[in-house]
Amino acid sequence: MRMLTGLVDRLLFVAGFIAALQLPQFVDHYTQRYGGYHQALADSMAEYQRNADAHYGGDLERLIADLRSAPSAGIHDIGSKLAADRERETAMRAGLAILEHGSLPEKLWYLARHLDREIAAGTWAAFTPGLPLTLDALLCGLIGALLVCGLFNLLVWPLRALARRGGGAEALR
Repeated sequence: MRMLTGLVDRLLFVAGFIAALQLPQFVDHYTQRYGGYHQALADSMAEYQRNADAHYGGDLERLIADLRSAPSAGIHDIGSKLAADRERETAMRAGLAILEHGSLPEKLWYLARHLDREIAAGTWAAFTPGLPLTLDALLCGLIGALLVCGLFNLLVWPLRALARRGGGAEALR
């Protein structure tokens, strides 16, 4: 049984390494998709900014206020959507700066707090695992492998201790 647990431990190490090795690559793919969404939103906002430039002296806030104060519910909703889009574009621009220029821990911390589930789902659907050989990927793979093996050994350790106490199940040692 000891040989079996050793084999399982090694297999889990390899599986954890390969799985965690994919994380930096997934973050890069997510960043590209996130950048595309941001660019589409920025292009849309540019159209409204051109309208504000032509009719409101460049003041987008006045355009939004006019739309929101319109008597028509549809026009009012456009103003509310424009205000929300402006806030989202600003937040996405700040997030994109971290995702494009931050270190891997900074990127992972940002994603842990601000992951866009729709973009992540689209990224996952299009993601193809690979074998990235960057330092970030190798470190991430090693950390993932150690975590998986550590968890396995934490789970097996009480069983081994029980087997030693019981004396009859020497095969677990």
